[in-house]
Amino acid sequence: VSTQSTWVANEIYAMAFFVLVSESIQLVINLPLKIYKTFVIEEKFGFNRQTWKSFLGDLTKTFIVSIVVSILMYAPMIYLIGWAGPDAWLYIWMFLSSFVLILNMAYPVVIAPMFNKFTPIRNPEIRKGIEDLVAKSGLSCNKLFEVDGSRQSSHSNAYVSGFFGTKRIVIYDTLIKDLDNDVTAIQAVVAHEIGHSILKHNWAMLFVAQANFFVMFFTFGLVSNYPELHASFGFITPTPWITLYCFMMIYSGAVMPIFTVIMHAFTRRMEFQADAYSVSLGFSLRDPLIKIAKENLGDFNPDPLHSMWHHTHPPLVERLRAMANKMKTIE
Repeated sequence: VSTQSTWVANEIYAMAFFVLVSESIQLVINLPLKIYKTFVIEEKFGFNRQTWKSFLGDLTKTFIVSIVVSILMYAPMIYLIGWAGPDAWLYIWMFLSSFVLILNMAYPVVIAPMFNKFTPIRNPEIRKGIEDLVAKSGLSCNKLFEVDGSRQSSHSNAYVSGFFGTKRIVIYDTLIKDLDNDVTAIQAVVAHEIGHSILKHNWAMLFVAQANFFVMFFTFGLVSNYPELHASFGFITPTPWITLYCFMMIYSGAVMPIFTVIMHAFTRRMEFQADAYSVSLGFSLRDPLIKIAKENLGDFNPDPLHSMWHHTHPPLVERLRAMANKMKTIE
């Protein structure tokens, strides 16, 4: 038992060091692009609201959170490989599925407040409008927040996040500004976000992620003993951490791009459904979406192939057409 514990501890120390070095290298590589995007492109079009101090502060917090989450995720996986041997893939899948759920529950109450300030919705008319909307929809959620998204950017957004007791509705202060404090327009946008929750899209996304994890680690169980797996990366003597890392690098490069395109198609379909839900509640989402797209300088009708590969939301032109058809069926 002592030898086993020592082996696991050494593997975890090696993993933690590797994660720290890897994240540091990624930070250095990506930093010039992040600076250019924030202080050149976003600044040029009037979106950037960050100072160098807040930019570096958020960058540091993101770096620390990424390292902590990575270590918390990989350490149990290494332990399971040592404990379960050939059957480790099944236990890793079970652990990772649970880990992702817990992370989704923790994000709105632990991670998100590290970067922004969440307060009750200040405008009483907007707050009352959202409360009425929640009651009308039947959504089990009494946590309504306004977030200072303007601290980083003038881009606007709203979302429903969390599971169980951490579920909350969040509206960016920039969205309220972009829609000129129009309660009905804000309700229409929030109704779309509530639609995602009512239609169980969060659970659907979680299920698809778990299915991907199952395929990933079932494959890992099949190939983990192949010497080519680590040798192709230049490692002579394999360890469980090296084997796991090499496999995940291959899987992320060979399979994840295809899976991502499939996921984008899946999420675009859910966006159409959430739009239809907002319309079914009697809201006109057309004008708010157009106004938001204009304020954010969105592409109303992007190239279909580019959209298929990169976008989680359908082109606005397609969304407007689908909503018009939905309204005809209601009328």
